[in-house]
Amino acid sequence: MTSKTFIASVLSLAILVTGISAPRAQALDEDGIAALLFGVTALAVIGAAVADDKKDRRPDPKPTPKPVKPNKPNKKAWLPSHCSKRFETRNGRVIQAYGQRCLFRAQYPAYNLPEKCYVQRKGAKGRIAGYRTQCLSRHGYKVTYR
Repeated sequence: MTSKTFIASVLSLAILVTGISAPRAQALDEDGIAALLFGVTALAVIGAAVADDKKDRRPDPKPTPKPVKPNKPNKKAWLPSHCSKRFETRNGRVIQAYGQRCLFRAQYPAYNLPEKCYVQRKGAKGRIAGYRTQCLSRHGYKVTYR
């Protein structure tokens, strides 16, 4: 039996016994009032002691700042050189880029490449889709020019 159930059973038994054996209501004399005040004060002191005992004795932990990690340079691999192509657009401009299909076939994770570098145009021989070589170079990727 846990202490909570024990205390609850003793308290319910005490209430039951006092209800059965209670005499008629009488006015309290000075001794009765003093005894009542003493009992209430004793209960308040005991309750305060129990509440103080339940308090956590350990101080609250102070928040510790997380250490700042220095910026590491990105270690980016070389892009596959065979994917570097020169594409000619319909208006005659030449775009140096890495072909999207070639990168996919070479199993290079193209989803890691910056979206800013993506280019899609209509070329002389069909659709051009890839990543501009100069842009990739500016973003720290190791590229080759053909």
